Amino acid sequence: MPSRNVEIFAEQLVRFVRDQAIHDCTMRLRPNAKSPEAKHWVSIIGQDSLDAVRDVIIPDCVDEALFFLLNAIDKEDLKLLFVAPDGQIVDLNDEGLWEMAGSYIEEDEEGWRLRFSKEKVVKYLK
Repeated sequence: MPSRNVEIFAEQLVRFVRDQAIHDCTMRLRPNAKSPEAKHWVSIIGQDSLDAVRDVIIPDCVDEALFFLLNAIDKEDLKLLFVAPDGQIVDLNDEGLWEMAGSYIEEDEEGWRLRFSKEKVVKYLK
């Protein structure tokens, strides 16, 4: 089981990166969105597909990117240190026990997305 500091990292990653990315991308699909990105997305996607993009594609893409970030740390392709709230420097390669990508994507109540996210989690296993 990963250390408490890895759990803190996981919660912050999900809340400050996953949830914010999903929220921002979802906001681009609102009918009154005026940003250049929003106008571009709606022009490409079309009104009929907005729900599928909002409910499935956006969370899937964000989760895919974060899974591969964590997988790179697990495989030691990327060395990453995390400063815990108490100031302790945590080597995620060591303390993550090479299981962070799996812990992130897990679809049961132990999975980081389900435990920490306020945004939609797409579940594929039934």
